[in-house]
Amino acid sequence: MKRVRKIAALVLAAVMVMAMGITAFAANDGSIIVTNATAGQTYKAYKIFTASPSNPDDVTSDIIYTATPAQTEITGFGTYFDKALDQDGNYSITKKAGANDEELIQWVKNNFESLKQGDAIDGTWTDNDTYTFSGLEYGYYYITSSLGTVVTIDTAGKNVEVVDKNESTPTGPEKKITAEDSAIDSSLDQSGISVANNDTSVGSTETFTVTFNATNWVKSEDGQTPESGTAGTKITEWNFTDTPEGLDIDASTVKIYVNGTDTAHDVTNTVTDIAVSAAGVLTFTIPWVDGQGKHLYPAETPGSELIPVTIVYDAKITADAATAVAPNGVVIKYNDNTQVGQEAVTDTYTYKFKLEKKDEKGNALEGAQFELYFGSDTSNSENALKFVQVEDGVYRYDPTGTVTRISPTGTDATAKIIGLDNASYTLKEVVVPKGYNKAADQAVSGLSRVDAEETSITKVTITNLKGAELPSTGGMGTTIFYVVGAVLVIGAGVVLIARRRMNSER
Repeated sequence: MKRVRKIAALVLAAVMVMAMGITAFAANDGSIIVTNATAGQTYKAYKIFTASPSNPDDVTSDIIYTATPAQTEITGFGTYFDKALDQDGNYSITKKAGANDEELIQWVKNNFESLKQGDAIDGTWTDNDTYTFSGLEYGYYYITSSLGTVVTIDTAGKNVEVVDKNESTPTGPEKKITAEDSAIDSSLDQSGISVANNDTSVGSTETFTVTFNATNWVKSEDGQTPESGTAGTKITEWNFTDTPEGLDIDASTVKIYVNGTDTAHDVTNTVTDIAVSAAGVLTFTIPWVDGQGKHLYPAETPGSELIPVTIVYDAKITADAATAVAPNGVVIKYNDNTQVGQEAVTDTYTYKFKLEKKDEKGNALEGAQFELYFGSDTSNSENALKFVQVEDGVYRYDPTGTVTRISPTGTDATAKIIGLDNASYTLKEVVVPKGYNKAADQAVSGLSRVDAEETSITKVTITNLKGAELPSTGGMGTTIFYVVGAVLVIGAGVVLIARRRMNSER
């Protein structure tokens, strides 16, 4: 009888192959409850073999499986089964010793249409993720759905509960930069974007969006054993890790959505361990089952077993991004040990340029100071961009900095400006080298990306010419000479007229 009982696990080993089988123990009150069922799918049950359990409530009791004469005539039946004719003209069957399980599974799959007894049996939805076949006769049932294989093989009593483990493999993650709040100027803000790489400045804030498709079970590819019921892995939690460089993630901005991105699907308050470490790494765990082990989030998209998850959060661009590309990599795991897909990475770039100060002969010229403005308007010194002077001749943009004047220094009279966004700017000379004319405002564009080689960095050369510059409107300029000249002419005229009168009087 032990060999007969084994048929529940051996013949029913058609796991992950287009359909599944299970034994329901009752004359007409057996049931098969499929949990984790996928919304929108059509489930069907087919009886393959009749079963006669000694105790329908005890899954360890002896079970006799019976095949019809027609089933025993199917090509290949004798390769996998021994049979013994019973008093009703049917056959009690046992798996042949040495029969290959994988080949047996394939045989059941290939001959399903010939093996099934009777028409398809429909069940009913008893929950949004539970489908129940009830009123079943004793037997081994082969269950199909429009997804293919539905449940793993198991041996159960009257109320057989099985799990639909034929989920697609979880997919993702995918990571995008979806918005930017510029520190330089609001005209550089971006919304509604979805890019893997972005240009920005130090001090700006980027919004990151991570998406992946979760499942409640993960199908096992190897080592599947119906006897142990390990045909798939039950997912109990999802683990999120984001490791950035040159970015400061704000944990308070994290939002987590499951099955949608509206307020109704916001599950952030169920996640209690959102944290950013001292090294800047963001981690948290999304619980996936309740206290009774029931999955919290059934698939809601008809025809799909995937459960979309979306994570949104902000990060500020730090000073490190002024000297190197700022990558941001996300890893998704389930049950804290198995990674899904590859690490998803975005890259953030800042920009830089070099200012060169020269005289009319092309020689380096020290003593000048400049202010840098976004755009072309240099009329208000309060709008000059702010910097942190990293070292002599190196200025990093920082919206909280205190330095507004850039001084080209050194034997080459240069200054490097880093940490900027990829935009257009204007340099204004505010301190002119002694003995030289003030240079005109200089437009700056076509900056170099942070990872550009120093030898190819964008250079802006501003030249001063020797000579005293005549004052512009508002200064005394040559006016004094005109005034003095006019006075002298008038004076001379007065003297001339006075002399003529004196001569005439004589």
